[in-house]
Amino acid sequence: TELPRTLSRQLRPSFPTPHSHQPLHRDHDSSESGMLSRLGDLLFYTIAEGQERIPIHKFTTALKATGLQTSDPRLRDCMNEMHRVVQESSSGGLLDRGLFRKCVSSNIVLLTQAFRKKFVIPDFEEFTGHVDRIFEDAKELTGGKVAAYIPQLAKSNPDLWGVSLCTVDGQRHSVGHTKIPFCLQSCVKPLTYAISIGTLGTDYVHKFVGKEPSGLRYNKLSLNEDGIPHNPMVNAGAIVVSSLIKMDCNKAEKFDFVLQYLNKMAANEYMGFSNATFQMFLREWTWVQHLGCGKRKELELGIGRIGAVMHHNRDSADSKGSPEAWVASQSCSSLGRGAGCLTPVLG
Repeated sequence: TELPRTLSRQLRPSFPTPHSHQPLHRDHDSSESGMLSRLGDLLFYTIAEGQERIPIHKFTTALKATGLQTSDPRLRDCMNEMHRVVQESSSGGLLDRGLFRKCVSSNIVLLTQAFRKKFVIPDFEEFTGHVDRIFEDAKELTGGKVAAYIPQLAKSNPDLWGVSLCTVDGQRHSVGHTKIPFCLQSCVKPLTYAISIGTLGTDYVHKFVGKEPSGLRYNKLSLNEDGIPHNPMVNAGAIVVSSLIKMDCNKAEKFDFVLQYLNKMAANEYMGFSNATFQMFLREWTWVQHLGCGKRKELELGIGRIGAVMHHNRDSADSKGSPEAWVASQSCSSLGRGAGCLTPVLG
C-alpha cells in the first residue's frame, strides 16, 4: 500500500555523511523502524482518547468506521496477533501501548491511511448514511418482476433487497439482505474478463476479443470485422474469454480455478455454485438440437466461428460439449453474497 506523501518523506532514511563509518542499511532500518513505532504510538493515542489501555472491541469499532472490515485479508496479520494476545495474556482483551503497537506493526501503513482519512472516501460513516437513506427510499419500490428467462431465476423472492459496495481502497458497506446467496448470471462476465486479464495480460486477451459495442443483442453469436467477438460482455465474447483461462486444463480444473479466483476477489468470503441453475443452462444447450434446421445451422455456425477464433478443432454441432460454453455456463451459475462479492482483489 502506498504511503501518504507526508509519511513517505518522513520514512526516508537519513543517509550517513561521507565521514560516517556506520553501515548504510543499519541507518535505514533503524530510521524506518523508529518511524513505524511512532506511527503505532500515534494510532494508539488517536483511538485511546486519553486512556492507558484500550479494549480490542474499541479498536475494531473504530476500524469499521473507516470502512475497513476485520475480515480484510490485508489485516490478517494484525487480527491474528490480536486474537493471540487475548488468548495468551491476562490483559482481559485490553491493549496497552506496547501490545497495541506489536499487533498493528505489520499493517501500520494501511491503518494510518485509514485513521488519517486518506482513503478515497474520507468520511465513510457520512457516506454510508446517505447510502442507507437511499436504500430505505428504494425499498418502497415494488414494481417490476424477477427475471424468468431461466426457470430457476423465476423462483427468486422478489422481496429480497440488499446493497453492497466496496471502494478502490477496500472500504466496504452492506445493508439489507446481503447474506443471502444470489446467482451471478451475466454479472460474472466482467469478473471472468478480469481473471483473463490478470492471468494473461490485456494485449494477449484482446487478440481474441474486441473492446467496442456490437450494436446487436447480447446473445447474438456474431464477430466483428476483425473476425473476433465484439467485446467480453456479449455472450460470444464471454465464451472466448472463458476459453482463454487455463487452456491446458480440463473443464473441471478450469472451473475450480475460476471459482477459487472469484473467492479471492470476494476477500475469501462466500462463493458457491448452483447446480440447479447450471442444469438449466445445459437444457438450453440441449434445446439447440431440437431447433428448426435454419435456426440450428445459424447457431452452429456462430459457435463454429467462435471456435475458429480459438483455433479449436471440434465438431461445432456438439455445442453442449464445448469447453468454453460449459465453463461460461458454470461461471454464470456461481453464487455470491453481497457482503463479499464486490470486493476487489486485495493483497
